Amino acid sequence: MQPEVKKAGRTKALLVHFLSYKWWFLGGAISLLVTNGLGLMIPSYIGQAIDTLRTNSNPEETLSILVSFGKTIILLAVVGGIARVFSRIFIFNAARSIEFDIRNALFGKLATLGPRFFSSMSTGDITSRVTNDVTYVRLLFAIAFLHIINTSFAYIIALNKMIHLNLRLTIYVLLTYPILLLIVRRIVLALHQQVIVVQSHLSLLSTKIQENLSGIAVVQTYAIQDRESADFAELNDAFVGKNLKLALIRGGIGTTMILLGSMGTAIVLIFGSADVASGQVPLGEFVEFNAYVVALAFPTMAMGWVFSVWKRGVASFDRVDDILKRVPEILESPSPKSLPSSLEKRGAIRFEKVCFSYEQGNEKKDRNVTPHEGKEVLHTLDFEIPAGSTVAFVGRTGSGKTSIANLISRLYDPSSGRIFIDDLPLNELRLREARSEIGMVPQDPFLFSMTIGENVRFGLDSLEHDAGLLRDAPTHSLIDDRTDLSQDERIDQALEIAGLNFDIDTFPDGKDTIVGERGVTLSGGQKQRVTIARALLVDPRILILDDALSSIDTQTEKIILDHLDKIMENRTSIIITHRFNALSRVDKIFVIDEGKIVQEGIHADLILEDGVYRELWEHQQLSEELNK
Repeated sequence: MQPEVKKAGRTKALLVHFLSYKWWFLGGAISLLVTNGLGLMIPSYIGQAIDTLRTNSNPEETLSILVSFGKTIILLAVVGGIARVFSRIFIFNAARSIEFDIRNALFGKLATLGPRFFSSMSTGDITSRVTNDVTYVRLLFAIAFLHIINTSFAYIIALNKMIHLNLRLTIYVLLTYPILLLIVRRIVLALHQQVIVVQSHLSLLSTKIQENLSGIAVVQTYAIQDRESADFAELNDAFVGKNLKLALIRGGIGTTMILLGSMGTAIVLIFGSADVASGQVPLGEFVEFNAYVVALAFPTMAMGWVFSVWKRGVASFDRVDDILKRVPEILESPSPKSLPSSLEKRGAIRFEKVCFSYEQGNEKKDRNVTPHEGKEVLHTLDFEIPAGSTVAFVGRTGSGKTSIANLISRLYDPSSGRIFIDDLPLNELRLREARSEIGMVPQDPFLFSMTIGENVRFGLDSLEHDAGLLRDAPTHSLIDDRTDLSQDERIDQALEIAGLNFDIDTFPDGKDTIVGERGVTLSGGQKQRVTIARALLVDPRILILDDALSSIDTQTEKIILDHLDKIMENRTSIIITHRFNALSRVDKIFVIDEGKIVQEGIHADLILEDGVYRELWEHQQLSEELNK
């Protein structure tokens, strides 16, 4: 993207946020006008007081005038101070509201983006953008707007008064500005480049922290804490160095601004004092003029901070806007359809000439590439799964089994071909409604930092509270023909079917036990069983078990499968597995090899044929013999 186009787009986006709270910013600007207007009236009274002392020979009258001036100055200072407080209330609250809106928009956008995006950007980088970068955007609206408006009003009012008092001295003061502002411009360019470097390195630091905390068990198991600590210290040292360079550049702006204010004061003293000594300028007028120059010193120095905040805020906004502008890979049809609810057996699936590649288009140049990207992993798949049937997909690692599950769940769309659910094109269905009809148990189970019960009812919450989903939360029993059960009763049933009820009794708080981040307090098999219970509770039209029993012992697997036989009735069930214990129960087996269906049938027939299935089955039989 051309820099001019990017800058124009950024300006427009910033303006949209600004206009959303324009009345708050206007209130802050008016308060700053009052603050500066009243504050810059004070030097006039000070000058008049000095001239009164010099020219008025009546002590009582002089005292009366000075007391009157003093009261006026105090009143101006108090009212100006109150106006200053209100300026910060208006502007800072507006900036906080913008921060709130942007952070919500970011989280909402992230919820719509697909796996391709999350494989292209580290979690640490995303976290840094949602937290640190949004904070700097808030400072952009708060600090930058406050001081730009404050400095503008201060200069307009003070320069008007200075010109009125002494045009020649005003010109002398302003002569130093062009040279110093050119210096500031050069420093600001260096500042912008260094801000980008610091922000990028902060993302690396965040990623390192996130990965080590998530994988702390692995780090400790391999006794590699010292190396990881050393690597972090090295990253942190580099981050500190880059921040010190940034601070040095920022300090250069502040020093230049201080020099600018100091030179103005020096010029007034050099040339103004001579005019006072010669009698051309009254002492009171000189003091008043110098007070205006001094009053401009802080706004001028503050602009040095503004340049720093502005550049850092703009760089942060670009990083935030990069996410906000992402277009979700999976889009809902302009005229979405709903799945029919009256079918006795639900969840018929049909693939028609489906091809799929994880790489689509030129989405990213700097990315973490997944193993399958850049090649087609599914090739012209044609198959049907009748409603209410139970099928299995079997194949070597990397053959494309999980890719089929991801397509049915519409985490991805096929590169070509079409997928149908109950004779309706999947890409024409309401996206969230279609996903709510699919109970997915992934091979890598994920649990949230909440209780076991809350993790199990995670999908149910959307059916109960989300008005965007047309499907009601189920209340029927998972085990028998009872209806109108409470969800607590159904959770207990789901845990029983998943074979976790015995484990629950050993936990300190039962199903109210907190599982920790990513379920760290549970074993791999327990996590898999919690995700099975979670999928069952929503009464899915299609149940997908993607290697969901791999961490479970054979005996527990049989108990779960016995329970699932009842659950799988009248719904389509898909089992993806490397293990063959469950395959005698399914209606049909699809054998996948290198993205193609090379065999299909039932277990008893397939083990009699030469081919991939028999080879895999014999390999498992041999492994079981060796492990006895």
